[in-house]
Formats: sequence, structure tokens, C-alpha cells
Amino acid sequence: MSLHEYLQSDPGCRGLAEGAVHAVSPLLANPDPGPTLRLLEAWSHELAGRMPLPWNLHQALDELNGYLFRDLDFRGDVHTYDDPANAALPLVIQRRRGLPIALAILWIDLGRRLGLDAVGIGLPGHFLAGLRTEMGTLCFDPFHQGRAVGEEEAARLVEGASGGRLPFNPSMLQPISHRAVLARLVRNLHVRYRRQEAWAEALWSATHLILLEPENPETYRERARANLRLGNRDQALEDLETSLRLEPDAAVAAWVEGLRRG
Repeated sequence: MSLHEYLQSDPGCRGLAEGAVHAVSPLLANPDPGPTLRLLEAWSHELAGRMPLPWNLHQALDELNGYLFRDLDFRGDVHTYDDPANAALPLVIQRRRGLPIALAILWIDLGRRLGLDAVGIGLPGHFLAGLRTEMGTLCFDPFHQGRAVGEEEAARLVEGASGGRLPFNPSMLQPISHRAVLARLVRNLHVRYRRQEAWAEALWSATHLILLEPENPETYRERARANLRLGNRDQALEDLETSLRLEPDAAVAAWVEGLRRG
């Protein structure tokens, strides 16, 4: 199944871990999500046997974090952070290392399999996992062994990621949709590929972004840039024309006119 087929069958991306495999399939020798999903199911069964009785949410969270970060030894990759493998869930599982967003997807998937209302928190510069409760959303940092993150710590994370240029707002801790989580996962890769001038990789990542965000004009401009670098002028022109239909823009219109004149 391709990412396109997955999104047709599950447009809300309820199967977040499955979507995370499809979203980065060009990175994988075997893009079948089946082995990853079966492993996650086995882990959830083991975790279910450790859940506290009578029910206690804080103890349940301790068990989840202990299982992922102590027993299975998942960690944030601080040494080879930009390695694309850190974004590919099957490779993250093999290596036990990953990006904040990849580790958050693991945390969210296992939490939801246990009946927890686990969600993604798209904090600028650093992705978190969240848990919706009657008292509000609790935030956790899977990149740092699932430590709890309050507003003060979140503000420090935003300040550090932005070099102090972006002021923190509590609204940044609002959950985002599963589909938006996958878009951010792919965008992280695309930004790295563009920075490295790896244009073939930037082309597929931009294409996957378009599948995830078909109404976002910027994604078409991103793919146009990659297509132009690869000499695909007609495809770039088509993407720019689509971007213009979605959002009129004088600079893009001039870009289109220049390509048409050729």
C-alpha cells in the first residue's frame, strides 16, 4: 500500500504508526508496515499486563515510560540527529534511537493501544507527546525519556529552538491532528534534504507533503523547486500553476511567467 492508498483508506490517519511507515517509505528497503504493527501490538500486550489495578493514571504513565525508555532503551539520537533513519519508524525501532517526533509517534501509538487519549503536540522546534485528561492535556518529552513538560519547560524549549526569536504562547501546547503529525514528520526530512541539496529526496518528500496537505500552496512551490533543480521544467510549471490556483501570489505569478517564456 502506498501513502496515497493509505490516506484514501484512513484520511484521518487514525493508524498513526502505519501512516508513519508509509510517509517515509522511500527510506525503507521493506515499506510494509505489517512487521512494525505486529511488534507494537506485542509490546502493547506486554504493557497491558503491567497496568496498575486499581487504575492509577500516574502509575500507568510510569509503566509506559519505563517500558519504552528503560526496558526497550529508546533514546533521542543526539549524536547523529540529522540522519534520515531517525525519522523512519522501523529503523528507529531497530536502532532504538530517533527524532523527537518519531519517538513521540511510538509513545502515542502504545498509549492509544492501552486506551489512553494520547496525542501529538507540535511545539515549534521540538515535538512532544500529550495525554488528554479531564484536567487538561499533560505533555511529555519522549526524546528525553518521557519527562513531563509544563509551560515553563515548554517555553525554554521554544526559546532554545528559535534562538529566542519566537515568543512562547500556551496555545503552542494544543494537540494537532494525526495527519498533521505525519506532515511534520515528512517536512522535517524535506527541510534536511533541501538544506543538503539532495534534490531527488527533496522531490519525493515534497510529493508526500502534497499528499498529506493537498490544499497547502507552499508544498507545491517546494516540489517545483526540486523539479527545477532536477531539470523537470514542465512538472515545476504545473506545480506553480497549482500553487497559484490555491493562493494568488505576485512573486509566484512572475515565476510562472518567466518559465512560460522559457
